[in-house]
Amino acid sequence: MLTGRLLAFLSFLFGFLPHRVALSLGAALGVVLWVFSKKKVDRSESRCVSALGLGVTRARAVVRASYMNMGRSGVEFARLYKMRPLSSFVSIEGRGHLDEAVSRGRGVIIMSAHLGNWELAGAALVAEGYALSPIYTSQRNKGGVNDWIEQKRTNDTGMTTIPSEGTAMRKIFRSLAERKILVFLQDLDARREGKIVPFLGIPASCATGIIKLYRKFSSPVIPAVCLRHPDGLHHTVYINKILSDFSDEDGNSFGINMEKSLKMCNNVLGSWVIDNPEQWMWILDKWGYTLKNVRCAAL
Repeated sequence: MLTGRLLAFLSFLFGFLPHRVALSLGAALGVVLWVFSKKKVDRSESRCVSALGLGVTRARAVVRASYMNMGRSGVEFARLYKMRPLSSFVSIEGRGHLDEAVSRGRGVIIMSAHLGNWELAGAALVAEGYALSPIYTSQRNKGGVNDWIEQKRTNDTGMTTIPSEGTAMRKIFRSLAERKILVFLQDLDARREGKIVPFLGIPASCATGIIKLYRKFSSPVIPAVCLRHPDGLHHTVYINKILSDFSDEDGNSFGINMEKSLKMCNNVLGSWVIDNPEQWMWILDKWGYTLKNVRCAAL
């Protein structure tokens, strides 16, 4: 509870600062965290080198910028109630693709990632009249950080969140049956529950929920990402064409082959990371499960 109150207080204080100043402070806090998180930073740099083939110096700069982006994004999330109208900060490209998906009347599955500022993407779409329900994994501190985050998502964005545990599947099924829009962050390590598919050329455990839901409901799967502009202040939500309308590398319809369909998803996610490496959360150990099991199998 104390952590949640502290975050609420900091959110209140950030609200008094000019937006540019608040974001600069967020970036500085990101650098401070980068400096004092040596073990996590070293692991992140190693992942960056392996996944993108970068030199150590370049990887260090990418990870540092990633921490700065996280700091800015955290401040923006805390200041959502002050960012009005949100359209002054966030534009949307490819809205027609989402409208097409909605018009099919089977619900929609948005695939996104921990890239840019995903919270602003949801807030911007809700502000334009779309009913979004993000699927989220609860934080360990359920009485503090988790409650604060969910309260902000509900009160400041109007989204209806669905926790991934407990009665999640029942709520997910109901949402798609009611033709609503679900949002999945597909770049997490799915561990033993996932399917092993290369991500950025390295085997990774990938969540299969998107494909299973598509098979059951035929809900269009559409990739969307919110990227920060070079000025650090503005963003664009890029909505791609409906991914599930395309065939896999063997010519099969999306969803027929689990592995090939997940590869299609990973190709999109990977292209986002390659083009915008400084905006992805390299602290996410996407390959943790597979690398650990590869090492164990070799012993």
